[in-house]
Amino acid sequence: MHYEEIIKKLEAPKNPISRKTIDRIFELGILIKSIFGFFEVLAGIVLAVSGRLAVNNFIIALTQQEILEDPNDFIANYLIAAGNSFYAGGNVFAIVYLIFHGVVNISLAVALLKNKIWAYPWAIVGFSGFIFYQVFRYFHAHSQLLLFLTIFDVLVVLVIWLEYRRRVRKSK
Repeated sequence: MHYEEIIKKLEAPKNPISRKTIDRIFELGILIKSIFGFFEVLAGIVLAVSGRLAVNNFIIALTQQEILEDPNDFIANYLIAAGNSFYAGGNVFAIVYLIFHGVVNISLAVALLKNKIWAYPWAIVGFSGFIFYQVFRYFHAHSQLLLFLTIFDVLVVLVIWLEYRRRVRKSK
């Protein structure tokens, strides 16, 4: 290595995450958000069309083996009770939320992947709103899946913010 190359490396800003890595995480995160959005819309439509039958069939598929082995299985009986209370209490809200959340995810993801600069602030605000709601729901439901999805969404918002800052600086 030449002396000049060593000096350049020492003078280069220390960035623990390369630009290429951030770009890949951004694209992957947005792609995952759009796929989740598709499945949310699909789940909302299926739930709206088939209603209680879909919920019951899903729960039966999850718990059938456990109930056969042990009719008093705590987890299987909990899932059955949760499914019954879910449909009784909040099915309309769940349908609307799934479809709305899915459409927002898909719309913002497509706009971000098309590099629409207006979509970055909207995505940050929109996804942050969903994050706040998910945190609120976590303290009521204590769902580990909800916690995981919230952490994922926080990381996606962070990467969107980094990407937005880079694009704004680049345009100046």
